[in-house]
Amino acid sequence: MKHACRYALVRFMPYAQTGEFANVGVVLMSQSARFFGCRMLDRVGRITAFFDELDVGVYKRARDIFRDELARVGEMAQRAFIGAVNGPSIDFANFAFDEIVKPRQAIIYADTHRAVLADDPSEKLNELYEHYVGRSFVTPVYQERIVEQRVRSILRAADLQMAYQARVLGTGYKAKLPFVRVNEDGVAIKLIKPLDLGQDDPTRLYDHGWEWVGKVKKLQRDGELRGDALFAVRPPQQNFGASASAFADLKQEFERAGIITSHDDDREKILEFATSD
Repeated sequence: MKHACRYALVRFMPYAQTGEFANVGVVLMSQSARFFGCRMLDRVGRITAFFDELDVGVYKRARDIFRDELARVGEMAQRAFIGAVNGPSIDFANFAFDEIVKPRQAIIYADTHRAVLADDPSEKLNELYEHYVGRSFVTPVYQERIVEQRVRSILRAADLQMAYQARVLGTGYKAKLPFVRVNEDGVAIKLIKPLDLGQDDPTRLYDHGWEWVGKVKKLQRDGELRGDALFAVRPPQQNFGASASAFADLKQEFERAGIITSHDDDREKILEFATSD
């Protein structure tokens, strides 16, 4: 028998001003199957890699509070499902779910509800979790965050974290960059952009590399960047094949565009660029 299920993704957004979030859980309810369950991310290492400057305790506390709230609502929903004496009616489950997904100002929240049919809601919960949470940490965005963290660690160890800060450059056309150095007039004179070019798909590798070549050239042409740029890249794992060939082509394009390139773990070259006048 197929059961109608309502579910919502649980999202963690510690910095509302940037709008960046990570999917950290799923909550699912099926009235016909009398099921209410949730699953939350426990591996905090994934969170710190994505939000590298975040105190891990912030996520842990917010997660535990939200999980406790879901557990309390789940207990009440189960009472409704079994028709507990003096308990809420079965409609309470839908009411409770509506309350969970109401828009709220919080760093962990349940997004808008979605619907799905499932033979086994418990299995569907795990399936949705693996799809939206498990896979979300192997995406190109996540991998590039790891590259960014490596570069930040190098700059921090050299006491350069204040010299290179995140900025949005441009007026009409805007580009968000994690490491920008400005002069006394607030004009960008250097930037470091971490790039994950370790994709197996050469088309995606080309697209990502060309995208950032274009962005840097546009910023320089508009006078928004009056200096040099360095791409700190994670290269393909294989030295041969389509991705390796695409990476070699991109490096030549970077050079023609006047963009310096280093591997993301090349401390010496990154610091040489960061400290030079």
